[in-house]
Amino acid sequence: MNPSHADNSSLVASSAPIVPLVENPTHTSPEASSRTSSNGSESSRSHPLKSVKGWFLDWISDSESCSWLASGVTHLAIVIALSLIVITHRGSGPDWTLEGTATNELPQELDIELNQLPSVGDDLENESSAPTAMGIPDLQFGTTSVDITQPLIAPMATASVDALATEMVDIGNPLASAGGGLEGRNLENRRSIALSGGGSESSEAAVEAGLKWLAAHQLEDGSWSFLLDEEHCPQCAGKCRNPGVLDSSTGATGLALLCFLGAGYTQHEGPYQEVVANGLYFLINRMMLTPDGGDLRDVTELTLPFADRMSIRKRGDMYSHAIATLALSEDYAMTRDPNIAAPAQDAIDFIVSAQHALGGWRYEPRQPGDLSVTGWQLMALKSGVLGRLDIPRHVWYRAAEFLDSVEAEKGAAYGYQQPSTTRPAMSSVGLYGRMMIGWPQDHPPLLKGAAALAKEDPRKSNMYFNYYTSQVLHHVGGSGWRRWNPRMRNYLVQSQSDSGHENGSWYFDEAWSDRGGRLYTTTLAILTLEVYYRYMPMYQAEFVEEAP
Repeated sequence: MNPSHADNSSLVASSAPIVPLVENPTHTSPEASSRTSSNGSESSRSHPLKSVKGWFLDWISDSESCSWLASGVTHLAIVIALSLIVITHRGSGPDWTLEGTATNELPQELDIELNQLPSVGDDLENESSAPTAMGIPDLQFGTTSVDITQPLIAPMATASVDALATEMVDIGNPLASAGGGLEGRNLENRRSIALSGGGSESSEAAVEAGLKWLAAHQLEDGSWSFLLDEEHCPQCAGKCRNPGVLDSSTGATGLALLCFLGAGYTQHEGPYQEVVANGLYFLINRMMLTPDGGDLRDVTELTLPFADRMSIRKRGDMYSHAIATLALSEDYAMTRDPNIAAPAQDAIDFIVSAQHALGGWRYEPRQPGDLSVTGWQLMALKSGVLGRLDIPRHVWYRAAEFLDSVEAEKGAAYGYQQPSTTRPAMSSVGLYGRMMIGWPQDHPPLLKGAAALAKEDPRKSNMYFNYYTSQVLHHVGGSGWRRWNPRMRNYLVQSQSDSGHENGSWYFDEAWSDRGGRLYTTTLAILTLEVYYRYMPMYQAEFVEEAP
């Protein structure tokens, strides 16, 4: 039986007027009946509402009708009340919304792990106990190198971010900046690129003199040392003043190699093939293979307790690892030497593993980051992109989040670990990091920050600032670069040592120069003078229209 039928019949029966099924047994005379009928008919015609009222009162007086009325009124009240309540349904869509402005800045990482911050050194206490040294087959000298007159990055389509446009967050593609390639290091074109881009014959001569000094201070095992005393550098044996105190062979070797590579000299091309090959061989054999990748931190003291390791922090750390990784990755991007591929990837993997959950890097793996150490890791990762090494995208997203955490003035200035500690040197590092990750040339915070840097004078006592600011302004270009470049170039040319065993080197008496000493300041000066061709401008149209 259909229940709806039963309900309908019941409703009809109960709502009909209640009339007797049999006539009243009381006898009346025909006359009385006639009068009653006549009077009722007349009354109905003259007062119709009285008839309805009487019927309604009779119906109400019936107990069954009264109960139905009460029930109906109650249900009607419930329906009215429910109609006034707004009910929202939580569907299966996303539980978050994104608000921001469509720009080319790196998007925020949506799946970042918000783990509790580890205490310093917690992860290191659980390191594998048996890292092994990595060897490499003998490097061949004089073989044909890859033609680096052509871009090393094949064009691919740039991912659109229009779909993510909102009102409050800058969004961009972390790999959209495909510029900054290595094509300028071609030995046939290097001089012309330098002269047309702001260099001079004198600046090129200064680079060559600096490289000659570096080659003369390479040790027999292929390494370089910040310490220039007789014990650590027999070739120098204290003849050069201002030695450093850092005992990081991988950091020193990486910096020296970067200078040769920046000038276009590799293990396959140029007058320093053996110098470069021996340096690469040293780094690869110094690398310690761990479950996290290839460690280049000068990890001689890994077996010591963490507190003891921190007490002898004159040795290398993530600074040294990043610099050595940068050298390996640049060499591989330039030469495609199969002997370099695996070590370069292993070193990149270690950087990826060492990143803190909030996006930065510091002295030890997975420490909460600082901008100085993070800047070197980003340069190494960028060189990995140029060499088409494997780098997870989340590394870039998280790095951008770290830069967000230390930015001020909406991204035009940066602090060391907090936005409140902004200073020009850190702002230059932060802006360069943003450029490597993908900020476009016309991004307002980049232009504002670059304009502020261009107003500064080159520092006689801060080569770190000079190096990073030269990179930023060269890539941005414009009047700021034209103002900065001749002052920076001429100062370095004029301040280079030109006599004795120090000939070709630099030393600047500054806050941190005593740590790396003459080797450190010499390498930064050479790298700064190589700015014209070491990396092609990131924002040249042919380099940034497509993403790698």
